[in-house]
Amino acid sequence: MKQVSISLNPEIARAYQQATDEERQKVNYIVNSWLKNIFYRKKDSKQKLFETMDQIGRIAEANGLTPEILNEILNQIEHEKH
Repeated sequence: MKQVSISLNPEIARAYQQATDEERQKVNYIVNSWLKNIFYRKKDSKQKLFETMDQIGRIAEANGLTPEILNEILNQIEHEKH
């Protein structure tokens, strides 16, 4: 793999920096899949977006992310904003 830099909002950057190596690997896989679908799409962008979202959802679920855990994460992020 080749490393590149992208800009993230400070909260997301902090969460990524504090993540475990395993969590970072999962995020890297999801981001790579998402970017691949964006840059190499052959279908219309809306259809590809929904396919990518479905793929990310399947990956997240396979790795133990439940709607409850996702809500906890989102609530924590929202709480940290205030």
